[in-house]
Amino acid sequence: MKAFPILAACALLVSLAACARSPRAPAGPVLAPELAAPAASGVFQTGVASWYGHDFHGRTTANGEIYDMRKLTAAHPALPFHTLVEVENLENGRRVPVRINDRGPFLKGRIIDLSLKAAQRLDMEKSGTATVNLRVLSRGGAPPVAGSGAVAGAETAGRGGFVQAGAFSVRENAQDLLLTLEDIFPDLGFRVVAEDGLFKLISPRLEPAACGQVLNKLAEYGLQGFIRESGTGPEE
Repeated sequence: MKAFPILAACALLVSLAACARSPRAPAGPVLAPELAAPAASGVFQTGVASWYGHDFHGRTTANGEIYDMRKLTAAHPALPFHTLVEVENLENGRRVPVRINDRGPFLKGRIIDLSLKAAQRLDMEKSGTATVNLRVLSRGGAPPVAGSGAVAGAETAGRGGFVQAGAFSVRENAQDLLLTLEDIFPDLGFRVVAEDGLFKLISPRLEPAACGQVLNKLAEYGLQGFIRESGTGPEE
């Protein structure tokens, strides 16, 4: 007759043990699904950023480039190469745009590995890591197909001129994009021009065919540009 209370007690213990073994949320930051919409704030991902420098300087990155720690680049485990990401240091509010050209980081709990230059812009060089928000500014991908209409303004390339690739109210933001443009177009010579209260990224005067090539290359990196007839103004 005492067997029933004993069995009931055993059943209760098994039930409690099952609850104790219920799966927990995975540790560390979780990568948002590739097709998921960003949060209302535009934040794609939040977690810990680290940086890599001298030990990897001059080595080949995952997309075949040579890693240069003095450029604004980064390694990410999933975002397409050439995606531009704004990294915000939540500890001091500083922000910097980086271009994804490598894979990593490979330590659990970290979401992005920044170049030394980017770490310096975020004032996290000494600490080594920082909690950050990531916002996708533009996604990289395959070069646009001719005639697809993927390049805004490419149809005007027949007249040649100057390509403008951006305009900013803050000079430092223009200088950050200039570093990216110098990375993409090492021999072209984009410059920052102060004009109409803005800091604009403008190329040298180009022939019609070259304008089209620059616009297509910008589109490959998820950047927009257009052709203007004048490129005068003091260099910043």
